[in-house]
Amino acid sequence: MFIESVLVMVTTDKNLYRRFVSFTKDDYTINEINMIFGENTLGKSTFIQSVIYALKGEELYGNRNIVNFKDLFKINYKENVQEAHIYLQLINDNNRVIVIRNAQKPDDPVTVLKGSALHEDSNLETLLHNSSTHAFYKMRKENNLKGNETYQEFLFEFMNITPIKNEESSSNEDDENSDTKLLFYIQNLMPLFIIHQGAWHDIQAINPRYGLKDIKKTAFEVLLNFSGTEVVQARYELEKLELLLKQKNTSLKDIEEIIGTIKFKESVLIESEIEKTQKGIDDNNKKIDEMESGSNETNYIINDIRNQFRISSLKARRYRETMNGLETEIEEYNFYINKILNDIEKNDKLKTAKKIIGILPIETCPHCLNTLTINIDEELNSDNCSLCGSPFNTLNPSQNDQYLGYVKDELKDFKKLKIQKEEEKQQLYSKVVIAELEQAELKKMMNDFEEKLKPKNLQSYIFHSREIGRLENVKTQLKKDRELILKYEILLLERTTFAEDVKNKKAFIKSIQKQKEKDEEKLEFFEIEFKSYLKKLDFLKMGLDEEKIKNDNKDKKVDKNLEEVYEQITIDRFDYLPKIENRNLYYLTSSSGLIRIILSYYTALLKTALKFSNDVQHPFMLIMDEPRQQNLDLQTFNNFLSLFDDLKKDYPNKFQLILLSSEKGNRSGKDIALDLGKTTRLLERVPIDDKSTPTQ
Repeated sequence: MFIESVLVMVTTDKNLYRRFVSFTKDDYTINEINMIFGENTLGKSTFIQSVIYALKGEELYGNRNIVNFKDLFKINYKENVQEAHIYLQLINDNNRVIVIRNAQKPDDPVTVLKGSALHEDSNLETLLHNSSTHAFYKMRKENNLKGNETYQEFLFEFMNITPIKNEESSSNEDDENSDTKLLFYIQNLMPLFIIHQGAWHDIQAINPRYGLKDIKKTAFEVLLNFSGTEVVQARYELEKLELLLKQKNTSLKDIEEIIGTIKFKESVLIESEIEKTQKGIDDNNKKIDEMESGSNETNYIINDIRNQFRISSLKARRYRETMNGLETEIEEYNFYINKILNDIEKNDKLKTAKKIIGILPIETCPHCLNTLTINIDEELNSDNCSLCGSPFNTLNPSQNDQYLGYVKDELKDFKKLKIQKEEEKQQLYSKVVIAELEQAELKKMMNDFEEKLKPKNLQSYIFHSREIGRLENVKTQLKKDRELILKYEILLLERTTFAEDVKNKKAFIKSIQKQKEKDEEKLEFFEIEFKSYLKKLDFLKMGLDEEKIKNDNKDKKVDKNLEEVYEQITIDRFDYLPKIENRNLYYLTSSSGLIRIILSYYTALLKTALKFSNDVQHPFMLIMDEPRQQNLDLQTFNNFLSLFDDLKKDYPNKFQLILLSSEKGNRSGKDIALDLGKTTRLLERVPIDDKSTPTQ
């Protein structure tokens, strides 16, 4: 897979900014060596982060928000970002697509277009219009929901990489297109062909784990398509089988402790005992039926009496419920009657008070000024003034009398209703008494007939009844024991099955691990090329720390020269790391030696992939961010670049190197894909006449 071109487009509240970079030649074939040159702080790392983000590799940074255009523009441009999109034009086996990812919203679906070409003035609207097909891929699947492929699955398919899936999660699905759980992701492969600035301290320095052991080893095996790739999934399945087997053993041990207290240890024996117990129950029931035989006629009579008793009980209960309702109504009427009487009493007191207030306390006649004697009681009785003889005036007498009359009418109505309800209650009470007397008579009749139903041998009757109860309890306990034994037998069968599966899986892993001839051929070639590149980068002279070697071997009293040390460098067959006498090579190096190891390792890996191109899953692409700044002198940097000149001769148009550097070294011309110089920023403002804002 190659990246043919990249377009980064950011729309702010004031302007449109973008950067378009092409990695193709004039004849539209891929350019093998592509340097992004520029001084620090101009945006080179932002460019590579954008590319990695568009390929869903943000986990390599441990942060989903690796292209934070919002803060970048607020600090450097003093503008607010409204939209930001990253466009990649990819090609693999003549299959060309454009992927578009929203840099502001990482969870938004990725747009994938076919039949369209990416240009400097492209935007989403025109690309969609010109494309022959388009699709949208979610970033992650929703739980328990089937849907379109995720962007992760699209990348696996586009790059022709076989994904490692949890077959157990998909085995329960009937649909061949059903969603399955991935055990290994594209971002687990990226550390073997992408090195960002924070990953120069080790080989595969940052490789996110998703529950799979030996993730770095697995990534190497998948990339070179080792036969052991199948073992990765087999190992995962083996771990799950061994865990399940352990759980079954624990469950069996717990059940065995309980089974120790059970009389019968096999389900067949328990079934036989249940049948025997049921026969005993049937025999006792038969004897009771024989003892009660001949009493059918009496049973018919007593059933009729019981029915009459039931009907009488229902009537009595209904009468009592109606009486309770009447008592509630009577209580309500008593409440209203008492309230009305209180209102009448208050009205009389108010009338008397008004009369008293209406009498003026006059002691002297206002006309002749003689002393007056007023008889209050006489005035109240006559309702006339003792001075002028006129009747007392009251406030709204007609309205007050009208209200008093209405209240008295209400009082009569409530008393009448109360009397009616009390009469109904008395009638119901009489019916209840009659019903209770009837029930007592029916009860006496039932008791008489039940005496006739008792068997002659009451002791025998009771014995058989109790025996039936005992046997029923025994049968219930036997059924519980049977369930426990059946569960135990099922667990035994499952344990046997799991043990067999574990055995078969181990045999499968062992058989695959024997098929290593092709793998060994790739590793031998990789080892030779790795050591060859170490030599070309002067590792023996400038990278190896002799003092560390001497200290490491002082107990062995071995005095080795550097060439002898070089001969003993190997690629470990377990973790595929460069080692010397089973020690990691970079433990014996200086800081400048470590960078030489990493550069040689990744370049040799690329060449190995090119050598065995028909039997690997490598994208034949290498992206490196600022190797020159990693304690690497200029001469070695140029030597490193020259390695790709040799690759270019041997494998023209077969690989792609994208290198970010603040030092051009011996590169010029077409090898410089983007020259930012000393002042040009990565994202430049688009002139107003050339402004075309993407919409989504």
